[in-house]
Amino acid sequence: MFDERALKELASVQAEGPILSVYLNVDPKQRMAEEYKLKLRELLKQVEEEAGSDNTAAVKRFVDYDYDWSGRGLVCFSRAEEGIWYAYSLALPVRSGATVARRPYITPLVDMDGLYGRYVVALVDRQGGKFYYFQMGELVAQKAIEGEDFHQHRRGRGSSVVGMRGGSQLSGRHEKEIVSRNLKETAASLGGFCQTHKPRRLILAGADHTVAQFTEALPAKLKDLVVGAFPADMDTGEVEVRELARTLLADLKEAQHAKLVETLRTSAAKGQNGVVGLDGTLSMAHEGRVQVLVVERDFHQPGYRCAGCGYLTTQALDACVFCGNIFTEIPDAVEAVVTQVVENGGTIEILDDETQADLHIGALLRY
Repeated sequence: MFDERALKELASVQAEGPILSVYLNVDPKQRMAEEYKLKLRELLKQVEEEAGSDNTAAVKRFVDYDYDWSGRGLVCFSRAEEGIWYAYSLALPVRSGATVARRPYITPLVDMDGLYGRYVVALVDRQGGKFYYFQMGELVAQKAIEGEDFHQHRRGRGSSVVGMRGGSQLSGRHEKEIVSRNLKETAASLGGFCQTHKPRRLILAGADHTVAQFTEALPAKLKDLVVGAFPADMDTGEVEVRELARTLLADLKEAQHAKLVETLRTSAAKGQNGVVGLDGTLSMAHEGRVQVLVVERDFHQPGYRCAGCGYLTTQALDACVFCGNIFTEIPDAVEAVVTQVVENGGTIEILDDETQADLHIGALLRY
């Protein structure tokens, strides 16, 4: 399973020579395995001279003999000469491509982790709930809780909670008490589930009025994690729950990105805790000040890295202004700063062109 720990490990990988990074969409809903193998051969042929035949052969061998085709995305990193090999099967589709650089090309994984990393869906009704913990679209853990059955306590006909129609007031009050107790117990159980798995986001699912009641029963810490809700019932299967949550998160991210770009532009214009442009962003990253790095999807630009302190720049300098060491040219300073920010514990937001317009890259700063 791919998680934040794996992402940070990849971000720390450095090699003396080029590392081959391969992303392959293997979604079984779109094509057959043999078609994906053909696509892989085309990708590897394009980079074989730069990556080396040992590395392209390692990826081919893994796909032909070891990959189980259980996922929707496959990511491989290979540098055979230095014993570097990573392969991840993902529950989410990826954009196919192959890259060769001194470090693993991790930007797509950073983007996916930012959107689909560590979230819980709580499907609730008036009697109990089902909790699902997902990481990168993969179900990691689940739990069900069932409270007291209030139906057997009814003394009249019809539901006595909503308007107390068709039943006595005594029956209605009793049912309401049971439902309230069930919701509180479900909320407490969800609290324990979240304490164990520590999600970044919480999504609620169920009937609108039940979700509203359940939200009121949540402790403040859990309320702060709630990012949205969708209608569902307890018969909704895990696969459908996962897809509905995935759609909700994607829509939510699009709205958040528009707001983030506006905040970044305003902060940078006022000279506050924001910077735009590649050179300024590289400087702030070197100082460890980047809290949120904002990068346009598919934005790349060559640059230089100091061989001593790792300072990144787009300028061809004779010596590093920080440590006096020499610079080496790198094919992608943008990917390099993404890796640097991940290593320093910052957050990466990958934005689509139409959202970011001419911004390309920028950052919100810690101070």
